[in-house]
Formats: sequence, structure tokens, C-alpha cells
Amino acid sequence: MILSLLERSFTTLRSGLRSMLATAGPCSTKRAPSSPIKSLTDMGQGLAAESDASPTDIAAYYDAWAANDYDADVTSWGYDAPERVATMVAKRLQEQPGQVLDAGCGTGRVGAALQALSVKDVIGGDFTPASVEAARRRNVYRSVEHLDLNEQLGFDDNQFAAVVSVGVFSYLTDTSATITELLRITKPGGVVIFTQRTDLWAERDCTSLIDSFVAAGACSADISDPSPYLPGHTDFGTDIGIIYTTLTVQKS
Repeated sequence: MILSLLERSFTTLRSGLRSMLATAGPCSTKRAPSSPIKSLTDMGQGLAAESDASPTDIAAYYDAWAANDYDADVTSWGYDAPERVATMVAKRLQEQPGQVLDAGCGTGRVGAALQALSVKDVIGGDFTPASVEAARRRNVYRSVEHLDLNEQLGFDDNQFAAVVSVGVFSYLTDTSATITELLRITKPGGVVIFTQRTDLWAERDCTSLIDSFVAAGACSADISDPSPYLPGHTDFGTDIGIIYTTLTVQKS
């Protein structure tokens, strides 16, 4: 009787294991994910489609990329916006020194470029945990914290001499609200510098948006001509550029 029970138990166990294996599929070796952005066919057309993704999807997307090949990838594509913006900030700080906020710091490329220019009083913030950790490891910021530019920011009025946001505005749900918030935390005479892709500039009518802030007396604006964005990326090349906007804050 005991033997019969054991046989039935073994038969049941074997059947269960077969069912589990059939559901799970063939065995495989788990590998570290490669960079999720290699062409526009990745992640729903990759870089070209990121602006339409949800904040949760964007966070997961950049968490995976930041943990792998982000810096190597963008460097190989000729991405130099962080260095350009750092040069602009360093020049403005000669006229009005003060603290800098790198809003959407990613892995810390702007912070590294600022440190190379002897700008050291910089706070970094980003939406994705992996980017925050990568930026902290660079050791180029006074502090790095979680920052959601779609929400009100936990900084004082007039706290910063300069606020920069490089490669971030493509993903914002309400650009007007974000600009309002960045102007709030910037000192009179200070600057808010942000970038936007040329394809999204027209799509989101950025010129009219900036004109509305200027007309309201909140700031003056200097809008650059388009520059190369990712010249080494075969799907971008010269088709999609980048525009640099500098808002000089005016407050009564």
C-alpha cells in the first residue's frame, strides 16, 4: 500500500514538472541586457518615440540604458549638448555666481563638464533611480536626488543662479508648467537653459510658448539656431537637430 501511494505521488509530481516545463519553455541562460537603444526599431521606434511614452516607461527605459552603455553610446553618436550647456553656464556664472541645478541630470554628464570648468556648487536631480545612482558615482555634484519635472519642485524661490535641463524637455507632459517652476526657483538675473529637438520644437509650438513668458515679463529669451543632435546616429544624422534656449529671469 505504501509503495502504491509513493508511485502515485511520483506520477503526480512528474506530471506537475512536465506541465511547469511546458509553460516555462526551454531553459536559457540569463544574460545582462544590452543597451536598449541601438536603432529606432527598439522600444517602439526608440529615441524618436520616447516623447510619447509614459513616465513609467521612460523611467524603466533609462534605468536599463543607464546601467549599461548609455555614456558610450551617446559619445559614439557625437552627442555634445552637456558640454555646450556647461560652457554657457560657466560664462554666465562669471556675471552672477551662485548655485546650479542640473534638472534631469541623467548619468551626470553636465555635472562632469561643469566640474571640468571649475563649477562645483551643483545639485543634480533625475527621475530614474539608475541615473541618480550613476550620477552620484561620478562625485561631481554637491548632492543628487530624485526629481520629477512634471511636479512642483522642493526648492526655494530664487534659490539658483542657473538651472539647466539637457535632453529632458522631450518627455515633459506640461512644458509650460515646468518652465514656470524653473523660473520660480531661479534668481532674478539668473538663467534657465534647456534643450529641445527640432522635430518636437515645431510640433509643440515652443516659439509661441516662450514668447508668452517673454510677453508676461517673466524673462527674456535667447534661442539658438539648430545644431547637430546625434550626428553619428544613422537614424538622426542631420535630419533632427537640437535647439538651445536661454531664459534670463526677470522678477519685480
